[in-house]
Amino acid sequence: MLLKTKIVACFLLLTLAVNLYGCSSMHHWPPGLTSADRRQLRAMPPVATLWPGGPSDGRVIQTLHYRIYTTIDNPVQQRLIARVLEADYARFIRLLPNAAPKLPMVGYVFRNRSQWARYTRHVTGAQAPIYLHIEAGGYERNGVFAAYRSNVAEILSVVAHEAWHQFSFLALKDHLPAWLDEGLATQYEAMRWRHGYPKFTPWLNAVRWEMLRHAVERRQLLPLPALAGTQAGSVVMHNAFYIQAYYAELWSFMLFIENSRYRAELLELLTMAEKGQLNNLLARSALTSADKHNLTLRWNRVAGELYLRHFFTSHRSLKQRYVAFIDRLIKSWPPARPERADVPAAQGVKS
Repeated sequence: MLLKTKIVACFLLLTLAVNLYGCSSMHHWPPGLTSADRRQLRAMPPVATLWPGGPSDGRVIQTLHYRIYTTIDNPVQQRLIARVLEADYARFIRLLPNAAPKLPMVGYVFRNRSQWARYTRHVTGAQAPIYLHIEAGGYERNGVFAAYRSNVAEILSVVAHEAWHQFSFLALKDHLPAWLDEGLATQYEAMRWRHGYPKFTPWLNAVRWEMLRHAVERRQLLPLPALAGTQAGSVVMHNAFYIQAYYAELWSFMLFIENSRYRAELLELLTMAEKGQLNNLLARSALTSADKHNLTLRWNRVAGELYLRHFFTSHRSLKQRYVAFIDRLIKSWPPARPERADVPAAQGVKS
């Protein structure tokens, strides 16, 4: 199967979200955003203008780094989207200070699923059935993301997730395999708000945490080499539990990497991808030029496993450390914030 368009998607299981966060209403506000914050945001000048040539309810949210076409007409929600994206971008640049994606980056955020599905059929053509398997969330395609609102808290999480995929596509010369790209994207899903601004708290991702706990109890976590060789586009076609367990495991593994001594290797890998040097590691593999150009399932399997082995699992103690990390993580909710006491400083990068 050729994947000329890299399919990356965010999945949030609505039933889990309802159980963990309470009533999933259209105006379910994110944690920490107070009524006083919302009044202040409502009193500020709008961040959106009319969408030229778009639907009658269409608006364009313009920020320093983004242009977002949306049918969400609530000014407070528009400003929240703008603030999440700019907070995202600031964190991306802390990871890769020299990255220079083409600006502004473009996204679409729709008020409901039917609008999103209509847009998806229009832009994805024959691949639409794959994308439409996404039950809640969004996707990134050719450097443009598309998402839709179920409730306010969820759309902010989805937008933050998809914005990483967009940045990865536009800022890195070499593509990342699914386990890296999706794992990093999950680190932006959870946030708490303070004085009207988001603060990312990836360890407090209740949906991923709950599903990880279930997967551990059922002994259904994938071995790391199998996880590294799995393509997100193929995961879409599985049942809901498999999808959620896959994303939960990626979340936990990347949370471990980012908060351990292996963060330095992650930064090295990303810097090589940004400079166009990561593909050099595939020179002696059996991948063809077509595999590399079209990002085939074979490319994802070979590259995913090779990068995991080269940068991470070559360390003998990694597996044992990761297992211990999971045990601590799922012990109780909320989990303790992972410590970074043993993380070496990366030159030129603020952690």
